[in-house]
Amino acid sequence: MILQNQIYVMRHGESVNNVLGVESCRFETQTQFGLTDDGRAQVVATGHGAPQFDIVYSSPFRRAIETAQIVTEQQNIELSIEHDLHEFKLPTELDQQPYEVAETIIHEPTNDINHTPLNGGESFDIMHERMKQALSAIDARHENSTILLVSHGSPVEALIQIMKNKNTGFGPFEELPKNAEIIHLNSLNLIA
Repeated sequence: MILQNQIYVMRHGESVNNVLGVESCRFETQTQFGLTDDGRAQVVATGHGAPQFDIVYSSPFRRAIETAQIVTEQQNIELSIEHDLHEFKLPTELDQQPYEVAETIIHEPTNDINHTPLNGGESFDIMHERMKQALSAIDARHENSTILLVSHGSPVEALIQIMKNKNTGFGPFEELPKNAEIIHLNSLNLIA
């Protein structure tokens, strides 16, 4: 995909659910999982080394919004919530379950979560397309801008795959940035 703007993507800072090791993938339950003190410090440090952005778009999940707010306050710029940047939607029964439980289901050979959604969730293919559409729409809204997207691990991985013109599903995610790291999508370079 060729972008007309300079677009960066940031994975949210360390959050409470990261520390607890539990999934938080539903709009209805994610509000209790904001950033930890370490997560806020990660974002502040990354923000100091980040380029100047014209606008920041954030997932509607609390941990992403808190991350984006730190950057927008540092740079005195606008924050816009973009619904389609939300976390990968796992089946309801996996929300707030330990990571290991979700991993077992995701990687269960009889489940094809890369292509087939499970119990009201979404497949990687669906999320990949959602992220592609969001990226295209955001890019089309601006001209000669430097834009930051703040999202979550799986959606960030999907954006990286989109820029490489591929869809390898739930990997291993070899190129997934750590919490509060920023990748320049145009070049796929880790910048902070």
